[in-house]
Amino acid sequence: MNWKHDPNLSAMSDNDHLRQVADSLTDAIHAAPDDARAWFLRGNAYLDRGAFDFAIGDYSRAIELVPDDAVAYNNRGIAHRSKGDAELAIADYAKAIALNPDYRDAYNNLGMALSDKGDYEGAIAQFTRAIELDPDYWYAYNNRGMALWATGRREDGIRDYEHAKRLATAAPR
Repeated sequence: MNWKHDPNLSAMSDNDHLRQVADSLTDAIHAAPDDARAWFLRGNAYLDRGAFDFAIGDYSRAIELVPDDAVAYNNRGIAHRSKGDAELAIADYAKAIALNPDYRDAYNNLGMALSDKGDYEGAIAQFTRAIELDPDYWYAYNNRGMALWATGRREDGIRDYEHAKRLATAAPR
């Protein structure tokens, strides 16, 4: 119970904070229903809370308002994948990549969704593209290592895991 009196800690839970953020953004959306950023940000709050259907709805509205928003497609894909719908996630990640061919996170997320479906070779190709775009992206090395391991290429997987570990623990530049 000592944490309650620690001035560096909050008694508010993350979920309480996310609920307040969503409520505040709901007010903003009521005031300006065509504010794509408010819809997007509320979608993020819902995504972080695990309210995937609400997140999908808000990202869809943001996309209606700004159809070329690659990040909204990517985030909606995350919500679809979180619900277990790899096909819809794959479609959203592909659209994000079509809108922004240099979007490393969308390639990584596409690789994760392909892995979910057991398409490890396709996943490896997507993780590799993410790494080509950002050679310091440790998360893509880790994910590619898992996919390589799943295909039986354990030595290659171990190399990726080791590289991911080095990158993840390196001092910030």
